[in-house]
Amino acid sequence: MSVMPEESRRQDAMHGASLHGTRVAVNQRLLNVAERELERALLEQMRPSMGMYVYPSQAEDAAFERAVRQICGEAHRLDLPAEALLVGIKQAWSQLAPVRARHLGDRDGDVLRRVVTTSIEIFFESRASDRA
Repeated sequence: MSVMPEESRRQDAMHGASLHGTRVAVNQRLLNVAERELERALLEQMRPSMGMYVYPSQAEDAAFERAVRQICGEAHRLDLPAEALLVGIKQAWSQLAPVRARHLGDRDGDVLRRVVTTSIEIFFESRASDRA
């Protein structure tokens, strides 16, 4: 019995929709973890006075590193590529705009760059050690 081309297309579309739904759920899980961990790190930041630039302390840096390690660990558990990790981090960062404004002031852009750089380093460092 052969499958009609129309039926085959319908099955392919249903399969594609299922894969898309799964991917969205996995990405949403990473986004939730990223938002939670980044918010925790942001709450540990010293609030700058009057928007002035303040150099972060070691404790503040460590808070972001812990957050990034948690996020990268989740990305590995979900078997996501680095691109999905970075998209999740940037989406979470965007959703945390009010918290960022209260706790980072002028440091916002610098902190995001450091978080992204650290994420890439930790993500690939972890992958390399998993393979070894």
